Order: sequence, then structure tokens, then C-alpha cells
Amino acid sequence: MPRPERPVDAAAGPIQAFAQELRDLRQAAGTPKYLQMARTTGRSRTSLAEAAGGDHLPTWETVEAFVRYCKGDLLAWRVKWEQVRAQVRPADQPTGDSNGARPALDPPQVGPFPAVKTVTPGSTPHRHRSRRLLLVMATVVISLLTMGGSYWAGLRDNQPAGGKPPLSSTVVTVHNKVAIGASGLAEDSTSSYLSTRPVARCASRGCKLAGTEMWSGAQLVARCWTRGDTLTNRDLTSENISQNPAGVSSDIWYEIVLHDGQTGYLSEVYIAPQHRGGMNLPECPRR
Repeated sequence: MPRPERPVDAAAGPIQAFAQELRDLRQAAGTPKYLQMARTTGRSRTSLAEAAGGDHLPTWETVEAFVRYCKGDLLAWRVKWEQVRAQVRPADQPTGDSNGARPALDPPQVGPFPAVKTVTPGSTPHRHRSRRLLLVMATVVISLLTMGGSYWAGLRDNQPAGGKPPLSSTVVTVHNKVAIGASGLAEDSTSSYLSTRPVARCASRGCKLAGTEMWSGAQLVARCWTRGDTLTNRDLTSENISQNPAGVSSDIWYEIVLHDGQTGYLSEVYIAPQHRGGMNLPECPRR
């Protein structure tokens, strides 16, 4: 028998009240197990349980998955979440969640550099040391210039048509939407996932990467693109689908790198429109 949830005091603050409302929503949905919710939504069981724990304000992605599973009103819950976020201090909000999201790393700091002592021309004990220092510095400068020339020459030779050097990686956002009719766009009833090859229907062909189910809003790191099967986000059975401006078909696939080092492919039809088109990433090497 599952252990009952720890009581939460809804009067203690906006976060606790929000957590209690999530619990009420889950109870109205029949009190499904968090493990069952996790398997369907792609969020971790821990992050879903902590969302209703009252210790911190969960991320919107976790709240959206929670509410969507329990068939709540997403628009109303988004308004509630925004109101609570406005009431709490930034320190009360998490920098990531237990589904594996990690905060961005600060850029490495360079310096400070050691000071170079000035040598007086008439100072005999330091004269030879100064000459050696100058020789070393000259050697370093020549090496850096040589390396720099090779580096920029390499960038020039591999520069794309747009005139900008290719990125080594970039963040893209999942857009698991299906275009319906002449203007509709809705979250797909099935989740997106990564595959070991850039081909369609991997769930039935044995090339699906297990445990990578995700929904709209998930952020991923893409490092290159390649061409594979042509996919579409259009519901081809709906009327006037050819007139839907949100409909897209593409044979471009991004290679995604997960935080644990795993890699897989995702068609760009499941990527937010502003992140399509290759994102100035290099083409993936052929395997």
C-alpha cells in the first residue's frame, strides 16, 4: 500500500496553497500513482511528487505535465502559476527540477594574470633573466599567431553560406504539436522521443531511445543536423490541412546530446519554429 503524502499547510503561503490545489486536482482525477503519471508525461516521478509537496514552486513544465495528465484547465493553471511566481522571492524558486534539468553553467573566468616585473637597464643581476623572459614571450606570441592563423583558416574553409562560423552546439525547444484543419495547432496525444537513427516510426521499428519521451517546452542541446526520413506534423485526415500555416514537413533531423552523454535524433518538425533550419550547426558526420 503506498505511503500517504505528507500533509501540507495551505495557509502557510502561496507555494503551499498551490501544492494543495495540485493535490486536489490529482484526487479529482482518481489519485493516480506518480509512477503512472511519470510514464505517461515523460516527467520524473520525483519532480511530479515534489510539485505537490509544498517545499518550492515547481517549474511550469512539471506543472503542465501534472495538470495535463489530470485533465485540468491549462490556461487557468498557467495564470495561477504565474501569480504564485510573482509572489515568491527568486530565492524560493528552484534553479532546476528533479527531472534532470540543470541550470546553465557560468562561463569560465580568465585571469588575473601575474604581474611582469620591470627590469632597470643598469640592473646586472636581472639582465639575463630579462632576456630569457623576452625570448619566452616572443616564442609564445609566435606560437599563438600560428595557431590562430590555422584556426581561422579552418573556420574560413568550413564556413556556411550565411557567412557565420558554425556553432558547436545550441539549445532547441521541443514543439510536440500537430497541425489540424486550416488553422488548428494542438499538443500531440503522443510524446516526442529520440531515436538511434533519423528514421520514422522508431517505436515500432526498434530504434526508439528508451526513456526519452518528452512534450512541448522541453529544452535540448543539439550539436549537428543530418538528413533522414521526411516527417510532417500535419494531420492529413483533417479538412483543409494544406491551408494550415503551422503545418511543416522536413527531412532535417537534429542530433541531440542528453545530460548523461547519450545521443539520439529528433526530427525538426518536433522543434519550435524559431529553432528549425539547422540553427547554423554543422552537418553531422556520416556514420
